[in-house]
Amino acid sequence: MHEYMLRLAEKFFQTLEKYGVDEAEFYGSWSNNVLIDISNGRIQRVSVRVTGEYGVRACIGKRVAGLSSSNLSPNIDDLARRLVKIIKASPEDKDWPGFSKGYQRGVLARIYDEKLAGTSPEDMIEKLKHYMETSIEAAKSRGGEDVRIPSGMTSYGSGGLVVANNSGEHLYDESTRILVYYEVKTRRGGGEASFETMYIDSRLDEDRVLREARRGGEYSVLFIDAKPVPSGNYKLLLDQYNAAAFIETALIPAFSALNVQEKRSPLRGRLGQRILAENISIIDDPGIDWGVGSRSFDDEGVPTRRKYLVNNGLLETYLYDHYTASREGRSSTGNGFRRNPGSPPMPGPTNIVFEAEKAWSWDELVSSIDRGLIVHGMIGYWMSNPVNGSTQATISHGLLVEKGEVVHPVKGVVIGGNIYDWLSKDLVGIGKELLPVGNMYMRPILVANVGVAGK
Repeated sequence: MHEYMLRLAEKFFQTLEKYGVDEAEFYGSWSNNVLIDISNGRIQRVSVRVTGEYGVRACIGKRVAGLSSSNLSPNIDDLARRLVKIIKASPEDKDWPGFSKGYQRGVLARIYDEKLAGTSPEDMIEKLKHYMETSIEAAKSRGGEDVRIPSGMTSYGSGGLVVANNSGEHLYDESTRILVYYEVKTRRGGGEASFETMYIDSRLDEDRVLREARRGGEYSVLFIDAKPVPSGNYKLLLDQYNAAAFIETALIPAFSALNVQEKRSPLRGRLGQRILAENISIIDDPGIDWGVGSRSFDDEGVPTRRKYLVNNGLLETYLYDHYTASREGRSSTGNGFRRNPGSPPMPGPTNIVFEAEKAWSWDELVSSIDRGLIVHGMIGYWMSNPVNGSTQATISHGLLVEKGEVVHPVKGVVIGGNIYDWLSKDLVGIGKELLPVGNMYMRPILVANVGVAGK
């Protein structure tokens, strides 16, 4: 497919040149995925989807615009004329630096798993049945009486992307991806609870999937009869999944150079200053084997590299794409990514790795809690605000801990605070166990003085 995309790009460049554009770039992506739907514990539908889409951006002087399409047999002349019309109607951008040039690869990582790409739908269905059976058995081993898998899905396959410009440069890459997701619902006595099993990666790691499957089953029992706790201030222990949710939502967008330049980040003007506890470092690492965010080049053909965002609590760099870097007379950090093929790239992370020089085991963290909550599930965290770091969520799967012992499951209470306080003055400890959660490599985090609105 990448050869076809390159031919398509060249046709666009030749046509756009006739219409007087100064520069142009092309971004194309494609995928070949198997989708398996689950309903009431059974495989309901299997489908294969082959998709492709692309975007073209071009400029005349300092006027720039783009368009996207999924039509792989387009009328290129019509699209080119439409794009030129949009360009001429667009306002001039005084900061426009032209498109990125000097395409290169940076760090390399394994992201294409031939075994996964070659897995037949029949084999994947058998694996999926085994995962669901593992969840059901885990729930029953913890006292679950009626255990069901109401819904879920699996998507897996291969895909790729190509970037090119009218200077004759291009790069392409291919990768694999798998997502396993389903809900486990358990009844015991008169109570009921559910928990989600989810796994996403660039390869199929059977051991990790089975760990997630057992967790889904066990936790569907653990939270039966959950209830609110009284309002007040508590210590809060976030497992890796929920720590990742808060950090991805409330903290990471603040490192975007665009947000900094547009005054939407509290990190503006703070390079070299302490923003988190001395114990904490945060790394953007595109070179992790099988990492969901691993890339050797970004969506502008800029080489990627490993970099510290925070080094022992000090803010070391922002994330730049070509445009935001040129605004400050510096080079892109290789973090330009597109929301859709024809949109302007914007700064974003690859893989985020959360590090701590001093860390404690999970049991040590729990035993240090005199009165607190462990969070294993929440909703509403996406309402947290990266402009000021405020955090908020409703606990859906929690545990009350008193004097180091779990008392009872908790749900329906609202927690709130500020991510910068949580990772500095209110930080109690960080866990040893590093776990991949999407493109976030996270550790448990224990914080104090968290406001809880309960019964």
